[in-house]
Amino acid sequence: MARRKVYTPESDDVVISLRDVSKQYTKQAAAVTGANLEVREGEFVFVTGETGSGKSTLVKIIMHELKASSGEVNVLGYDLSRIGHGKIPRFRRNLGIVFQDFRLLKDRNVYENVAFAQRIIMVPSAQMKRNVLNMLDMVGMSDKYKRKVTQLSGGEQQRVALARALVNKPLILLADEPTGNLDADTAWEIMQLIDKVNRDYGTTVLVVTHDRSIVERMHKRVIEMKQGEIISDTPAKEEDIDEEEEIFEYQDVDADDLDNYDYDD
Repeated sequence: MARRKVYTPESDDVVISLRDVSKQYTKQAAAVTGANLEVREGEFVFVTGETGSGKSTLVKIIMHELKASSGEVNVLGYDLSRIGHGKIPRFRRNLGIVFQDFRLLKDRNVYENVAFAQRIIMVPSAQMKRNVLNMLDMVGMSDKYKRKVTQLSGGEQQRVALARALVNKPLILLADEPTGNLDADTAWEIMQLIDKVNRDYGTTVLVVTHDRSIVERMHKRVIEMKQGEIISDTPAKEEDIDEEEEIFEYQDVDADDLDNYDYDD
């Protein structure tokens, strides 16, 4: 029996690689057809298209929420067409994920929603407090750390969701319609935060959106999909490509400041 050829990205800095990837739900309905895509470390990429174009299916394949029907999917060195069940949690620790509907824990406060991601990977308590507070400060929510998420506006909830997605220092941030439930001004604020994460920390960002106004305003690389196919790949403008990347590091919080916080309700 011939050994199956394993696809290797052409460059070491490729962090997402799709080759001839298709996803078919039924014989009559193909959500993604023959997708080829490479995303390099530190890139900011939009995936656009009308409803039903396959863009959300594509990002779900990348995060391994869905398995491709055919083709090669390689993310951060993991071959997702062959990954063992036991390796999936380790793979997903490298991803930060933001959804349109926030997916916050409604029975917990802001602090605990962000801390939840740290508890999963068993970060020591003192370090967890520093990381969570720094992330809340970065997204402008440190003054509301005790609020229940049900008391927050949509924009505030998405800021908390972004902090939760980033607190474990992911290599890739995936955002599926992160501004879909927000008004125009709030949507722009959220996109500026995501842009800051990419520019300041060098995090690779992939944003799925149908909001053409945001895409046109930000001048990033744009992948356009239609009826399950990638029909165009427009590069970013030169000023966005040449931004100097920095390492994602947390600023230390003074230990005395931690004593002034009450982490419980």
